[in-house]
Formats: sequence, structure tokens, C-alpha cells
Amino acid sequence: MNVPETPQTPAAPPPADERPAAVPAPQGWQLHGWFSRLWDAARLHTPAYAGLAGRQDAFFQGFLIVLLVSLLAGAPGFVGDVMAALQRPSADETAERSIALREMLGAAGPWMARLGLSTAAWTAAVDEVADAFDMGLQVSQEIDQLPTRLPRPVGRILEAFGGWLSAPFSVARLPLAVASLGVWLGYGVWVMLAARLLGGRGSLSGFFGATALYAVPHALDLLRWLPFIGGLIGVIAYIWGVIVYIKATQASHDLSFERALIAVLAPLALAVLIIAGLFSMLSGIVWLRS
Repeated sequence: MNVPETPQTPAAPPPADERPAAVPAPQGWQLHGWFSRLWDAARLHTPAYAGLAGRQDAFFQGFLIVLLVSLLAGAPGFVGDVMAALQRPSADETAERSIALREMLGAAGPWMARLGLSTAAWTAAVDEVADAFDMGLQVSQEIDQLPTRLPRPVGRILEAFGGWLSAPFSVARLPLAVASLGVWLGYGVWVMLAARLLGGRGSLSGFFGATALYAVPHALDLLRWLPFIGGLIGVIAYIWGVIVYIKATQASHDLSFERALIAVLAPLALAVLIIAGLFSMLSGIVWLRS
């Protein structure tokens, strides 16, 4: 006798809290979008600054921006150092340098005579300077002949490579003049303080992430080695970078442009006042003792 099959009730789905969590699809680092945002920041688009300041990894992003631009700008110098390291001056070239130095100093003789220095005294001074220069070249050549563990070309290339890697940690005589981690962090601390005093509401991470965009125009420093126009390119990069820095301070702290400008210039103005005060104090002390 055939027994009818009992229909099976489908099992109830497990509770939501017992279900395995869905694994999100990995998101790759969209390099094209990253460079697009950097280009928007260079064109002073406010959303680019606000977007970077609002990221959780804003500080790390800023660190990468300054690091990469600094290495890019220092690439021509690295290549030049490698070429110079592989092409050491010969004895004839060293002699030509010594002769050129003597001729340059000798040409200043008439000017020294107008200042009251006799020709004999100036000639003796030129001889002393030239002899010291020759001695320095001789010592350098002797040091260059000392035995080394690595082949000399390899050692020189590694030395140039180390100098290139240290470029992001360089300092500048003028604030924001180069793309450097030291400039970015050192000057940024004081700008952050000034912005806070002026009513800024940005976070430390967001501020440093946004202000790192000042380094983007300094990618033009890659062309500073060009003759005739290299200096002009450097000036353009500096002014452009300062404008980007002010814009980033404004966006990250939600300030007006005027307040952001004051916050950026305040540390420099304070440093100038301190130096002027110290100079005046020293001048007064010298005047009292005289």
C-alpha cells in the first residue's frame, strides 16, 4: 500500500542576529579620483578642501601629499647629484677651477683700491684664499682615494639617494616656500592656534589634511632647474601654494577669508616682531656700552 508523503514544512530562517554578516566588497584605492581631487584643490574648489578635512584619515592623506610632491620636486636634483657623483673632476678641471677663482678675485682689485685697500694687500689676500681653496681640493681628492667597503660609484649613488629621501624633511627660509613635512607641521601648529583664537572650529587632523594641499602647486618645482624661467616658476608655485593654504585654512575651520588670511600671516608677523625687538634690544645694549 502506498503511503502518501507528508509535505515537509520549510525550515524557518535563522534570526537576523544569527545570520553571517555580509562581507563588503573590497574597495580599491582609486588613484584617478585622488589626483582629480588634488587638481580640484589646485583650482581652489572649496569641496576639495572640505572633503579632505572631513576624512577620518585626513592627516595620513596630507602626509602622503606632502611626501610625494617633495620627492617629485627633488627628482631633478637627485639625477644631477648622481651624474655629478659618477663624473668626478679631473686634475685639469681642478686646476681650471683654481685659476678661475684667482681671476674672479683679481678682477675685484680696482673696487678694493677704491675702498682704500692697497694692491699689494689685496694680492696677498687673493693668494691666501686661492691657496686655501687649492688645499681644500687636495684634501678632497685624498679623501676620495681612501679605500671603501662599497665600490665608489655605488657609494656615491647611495649618498645621492639618501639626500633625495631627506628632501621631505628640509626646512625653508620663508614659510611655505617648499613642499616639506617640517614646514607643513612646524608652521601649521602656529596657524592652527591662530585660527582657533579667531573662532575656528576645525579639528587638528582635518586642518593638517586640508593644508597639505598647499604642496600641490609645488609640483611645479620640478621645472625650477630650467634656465631663465626656473626662478619665475618657483615664484608662481610659492604664491599659488600660499593661496591654497589660506583657502584650506578657511575651509577646514569654517572661517571667513579675511580671518583665514590673518591666521596664516599671524605667525610670520609675530616672528618678525620678535626678531625686530631682539635686534632693537641688542642695538640699545651696544649703544649704551659705546
